[in-house]
Amino acid sequence: MRLLMRNYAPRVSSFVVLPVLLLVACTQVGGRSGAEGALVLETRASDSAQARATQRGARASAERQPHEDTKPASPRPQTPPDDASPADEALVFAVVSDLNGRYGAQDYADGVHESVRWLVEDVRPDLVVSTGDMVAGQRAGLDYEAMWAGFHAAVTTPFARAGIPFAVTPGNHDASAGAVFYQERITFVEQWRARRPQVEFVDDRFYPLHYAFKTKGVLFVSLDATTVGPIDATQRRWLREVLQANRDARAKVVFGHIPLYPVSQGRETEILRDAKLEAMLNEFDVDLMLAGHHHAYYPGRRGDLRLVSMACLGSGPRKLIGSDVVSPKSVVVARVAPDGEVSLDAYASTSERHGAHPKIERSTLPESLNEGAQRVWRDDVTEGL
Repeated sequence: MRLLMRNYAPRVSSFVVLPVLLLVACTQVGGRSGAEGALVLETRASDSAQARATQRGARASAERQPHEDTKPASPRPQTPPDDASPADEALVFAVVSDLNGRYGAQDYADGVHESVRWLVEDVRPDLVVSTGDMVAGQRAGLDYEAMWAGFHAAVTTPFARAGIPFAVTPGNHDASAGAVFYQERITFVEQWRARRPQVEFVDDRFYPLHYAFKTKGVLFVSLDATTVGPIDATQRRWLREVLQANRDARAKVVFGHIPLYPVSQGRETEILRDAKLEAMLNEFDVDLMLAGHHHAYYPGRRGDLRLVSMACLGSGPRKLIGSDVVSPKSVVVARVAPDGEVSLDAYASTSERHGAHPKIERSTLPESLNEGAQRVWRDDVTEGL
């Protein structure tokens, strides 16, 4: 069902062998070479090769992390009514984005730690989604193993200990599809194949790059969108198959790193600019597309499709296009009602332990961004739509 507007307050409390992907001839964020951009060659490895790769990743992870961090998170106990199915329950999920700091950083800002604590202890969502840029890579000579160990200690492990599934999508600083960052993508895949969330996967052949799963009847689809320009035809065909097979989902949420349209100042050209993708999302009644990279919160809408740009939790918050105010660091908390109605709000982060996380009021944000064919309206504004 399409999204309907309603404010929501959170519950406060009481290879190298890679099994599925080889990346060919891409450029880093900032542009693509060739008219067609990146081409993703999808291959199917043998079952034995998959097993060997998974075992190596798990062994390497076990050497770097405490034993409990290498295990999939156990689902939190649920107590629905006897006659209730998961699709009869509301789903609460949170979204975080761009948590990284300076290049090569292995530690995280106090605001990241406090936001994770707040989500775990106060909001207690059914799921947390990341729209990318978890580590500060995309540069040669960095210690990626140590960077990921720092991220897992600050973010992954607290969610795992709380039994909250954590679903990620790659950012350009995590696993850019640029050819020169091939090794970073390998590391990304190894790190997250050892930390698969306990969710009902719809298609995990290409996890953790692009994949799909359901939670309480809601479809979530991760896109591999780490470079500027449209997603490739192969991934688009895959997305169509997933959406076609899950038309009956209670709600549909697509998430990736690069946004469809400009949101923040200084990154106006760093977008997907993908009319075919947007048309497909509308064709299959996708409710919500989440994106990061622009480091500014904006709950936008084009027609019936909601386009939510995430603020950062790490370094480098930016101003929205046409605004003089830096977008506050924040997280998004969303609720999908049993009837499929989706509501969401952003809550400002703080570096103060147990500090306030005030809701960011929509009235403080521009009514629209951009002009002409790229115009995006705030999701509570009906004028002009």
